[in-house]
Formats: sequence, C-alpha cells, structure tokens
Amino acid sequence: MSHQVISLKYRPQRFEDVVGQEHITVTLKNAVQKNRLGHAYIFSGPRGTGKTTTARLLAKLVNCEDPRDGNPCNACVNCREITEGRSLDVLEIDGGSTRGIDSIRDLREQVKYPPSRGKYKIYIIDEFHQITKDGLNALLKTLEEPPKHILFIFATTELHRVLPTILSRCQRFEFRRIPIRQVMQLLRRISDREGIRVSDDALLLIAKKGDGSIRDSESILEQVIAFSGEEIRYDNLLDILGVIHEEVYFNIFRELSGGRADKVLMLLDDMLIRGYDLREFLSGFSVFLRDLYMVCTHGSADILNTTDNMKKAYAELAEKQDPRTLIRMLSIINSEMPNMAHTLNLKIMLETLFIKLSRLQDFTDLEKVLKKVKRNPPPGGNAAPAQEGGSRKRAAGTPPPARTQERNTQERHRNGEHNGGSGSRDTAPATGSPLREKPAGADAENSAETEKSPGLETIKEKWEEFIECIQPRKPAVAGLLCQVGLLRMKNGVLVVAAGDDYSFNALGRNQKVIHACLKKVYGTDLKLRVEKSRVGEKERALKKGKIDAATQNVIQNFDGELL
Repeated sequence: MSHQVISLKYRPQRFEDVVGQEHITVTLKNAVQKNRLGHAYIFSGPRGTGKTTTARLLAKLVNCEDPRDGNPCNACVNCREITEGRSLDVLEIDGGSTRGIDSIRDLREQVKYPPSRGKYKIYIIDEFHQITKDGLNALLKTLEEPPKHILFIFATTELHRVLPTILSRCQRFEFRRIPIRQVMQLLRRISDREGIRVSDDALLLIAKKGDGSIRDSESILEQVIAFSGEEIRYDNLLDILGVIHEEVYFNIFRELSGGRADKVLMLLDDMLIRGYDLREFLSGFSVFLRDLYMVCTHGSADILNTTDNMKKAYAELAEKQDPRTLIRMLSIINSEMPNMAHTLNLKIMLETLFIKLSRLQDFTDLEKVLKKVKRNPPPGGNAAPAQEGGSRKRAAGTPPPARTQERNTQERHRNGEHNGGSGSRDTAPATGSPLREKPAGADAENSAETEKSPGLETIKEKWEEFIECIQPRKPAVAGLLCQVGLLRMKNGVLVVAAGDDYSFNALGRNQKVIHACLKKVYGTDLKLRVEKSRVGEKERALKKGKIDAATQNVIQNFDGELL
C-alpha cells in the first residue's frame, strides 16, 4: 500500500477527534440529534483548524444510516463513500476555480435534483470568499429558500470578504487557532503511533512553527520524520526548519542593551551567512520583545509557551529591564516592518534599525522632560534663557539684561540705598522695589539667631528636595515654590519673594505644610516669611538654566520657549 501523509492518515473521523473546536462540534451534534439542522452554514477561521474536516463530518452524520452518540458510524456505504471522496451526494467545490456567475448558475440548476442515496445533497464550498460579487448575488435566492434536500456548507479564511447579505442567510461558526499545548498533545499521539521518539522541546518547536494550524504542524512533522528517521532531535530541527534559536535573540538583546552596535552588526552578519531570512528574524525578535515585556510586567515566565530553561532565562533577563524601553523597541520595530517589504537593500535597512535601537539610552524619556518642566516652571515675569550660550529667547516685552540692570539700579537709588546706608539691604529685595509693605510678623527676624539654622546656600541646594516633599500633599503649592526668589536667611526665618498676589496669599494659607517640610528636609524648625516683590534671576530658587539637554533640544528643534 502506498504511503499516506500524516495529515490525511490521522484526519478526524469523529467530532471528538477535532482538536480545540468543542464549541462548534457540540453544537452541530446537538442540532442533528434534535432535528434542528440549518440549511446553510459558514465556517470561518485560520487555515488548518478543521473547517473542511468538520464539514465532512457533518455531511457524514446527516447521511449516516446508523449514527451513534451524535457521530457517524463510518461503516455504512454513505460514510465510506464520503470518507473516500466518491459520494455523489457530497460535492466539494473550490471557490477559487468556481467563482464566476456562470458557475453559480450551473450550481443553481443542479440543486433541483434530489440526492442519489442519502437524505441530503450537500455542497461544501471551500475558499468561499473568492467567489465574485456577481456570483454571490446569483446565489442569494437559492441560499435563502433552498430545496429541503439541500445543505450548504461554506468554508473561508477571510470572512470579511463575504457579502453581509450572504452572512445573514447562514449560521456562522468561528474556528479558533489551536493552542500550542493541544497541538503538542496531538503530535505526541501521532509520534507514538508512528514509533517516533521525539522530545518535548522538539514538539514545542514544531507546534510554534505551525502557528496554531493542525495541518501545518502535521506537515512539518512529516518533513522532520523524513529527515531524522525514528528519532527527532531538537538540534536537527533548527537546521531543517531554518528556525532561529531563541538564544540568538537573547544575545542580540544583551548587546543592544549595552549599546554595542558593532557586536549587533556582527551577529546580523552571522545570521545572513547561515541563510536565515532577515524578515523572519525581525518578526521573531518582535515576538521575543513581546514575551520579555509580558514576563517583566507579569512577574513570572509561566505565561510563556516555551521550555523550562527558556522560562528561567526570560525571568532572569526581565528582572533588569524597564518595560517602557521594551515598548519603545517594539514600537520602533513595528513602525519599520511595513518598509521591509519594499526596500531594495534589506540588510542595510535592518542594520540601521538595530543601530538606532542600540542608541536608545542616548534619548531622554519625554515623560521625564515634561515632569521637570512642570516641576520647575518659570515665573510669569522675566523669561530666562532655555540654554547657556548660543541664541537665547526672551518673552515678549522683556527688556534686555543691560536695561534691566540699569532699571534696578535706579530703583535702588530711589529707595535710598545711595544715602550712606539710610536704606538697608535686608529690608528690600535685591531686584525691584516692593509691591506692598511687608506683612505682619517681620519682627521675627530680630530674634536671636540659632546656630542650627542653615545658610542660604544650603537652602538653595536642598530646595528641589523640599519641593518634592510638598508635591504629594499640595501640588499647587509646590508649583508656586518653584517660582519664588530666595532673599535671605536670618534668625531662623527664611524670607522669600513672591511676584504676584495669588502666590503671596496661597503661600500664606499653607504655612503648616510648608513648615513641616522645612523641618523634615533641613532638620531644624524654620519659619517662612513671604514678601511681595519682583523675582530676579539672581534670587530665583530654581534656575531655568538647569533644564536638561533633552528639553533644550525640544526647545531648539521646535523653535519654542518656556512660559
């Protein structure tokens, strides 16, 4: 007897043998047993998941002379003829070759004739979506009101291409992609019956290569048996199937994380020499990143369909990764994948992509930039330059630095600072004149100065830490404290300048939380006094010149300014 391939030899002959589609097989069995059979069914789903096989089982069941427990007996004449593909009552039609309106008209004429032996005449149309629109429209009337002896079963992998008017006249069943574990169990049963020794790692690799398709997995197993004989080794599978070992992805990722672009390019060259498909490699690397992200966020590698050794490797690598970096890598790769199909030099394009991935550490996360900008907003007065050196931007209406200095000098003269010390440097801010009189409580400065009180320089050094202390409790107050000016520190009282009424009043209302954070950060009981006066750059608590390089690049590239 001639050899029969595995996919045909082990084709399911009972509904229970159909793997992973219980929601469909149980429904069809019950429909036949309860005499609630429809006149048209449409089976959709990925290739190799059992659509045509289930259609044949249904055809055998409805024409079986002795059905048993909702399954065909597979022994009567009708069952044997359908199994062998020679039944006159079951017509299997390829939608790709029978797709025109003329073919559909012929079919309409044929459905008038009753079955020759069985109870039903059954039309199984595979790749149903390939029938033309005119052909489908010609089938509408027959499909809506077929003769009582006719049963239509349509199979398609692209349900969206079928006309809604056709779908509304059929019972629809969605076939699912088969889970890898169930594919492995089926392959194990077939291997045992064939007398083939194969490891779980090899079966897992075959199941993954099959991508949820029973037929594809069985075809791969057939190919591997032809090469390996009675024992299938995992190492041989890698060469036979041209599959890239997961360890390669680990090595490339480690080099990318270390910023070693030269090592990455060497690994890519090695894969090209070995004959690996670069597009398949890139697709596999994106799956690797996805799995690594899942382990990183889930905290366990048990969610992956891989070997125990690989699970351990994923878990160890995931402990050191930032999920946001993995997302950025995935986003960059997925955005470039469509271009791979049209490029004239795939190798150069792939190398450019991985050089970019190796330099991700050179870029600053936009969230961090925005957080710094929000934490260190400039005041509503003079706008500080966004960067040191080069061109600088000023807010509209702001006088140049020389004119500002001249104006401040004139104001100090008007306040009496030129009269031989009649004015005090401690009673007026360094820049600008007071907008209003000092608030009550100014006499607190005249108390004895404590030795524990930090100096003004110490206050400036820890000012960001002080703001971070207030941020969770009073975000609005923290934002206002980013804009104040530090005037002086005397006798345990920190005097700050607020440039507007709102800041002055808001800081005054929140003295309790401010004092608590001052004590926590500076380790001593400090008091805060607020004066209403313009805030100069010299006194400002947080300098806008401290903005990081990424923010400066944003300002430069988009011709922007901080407000």
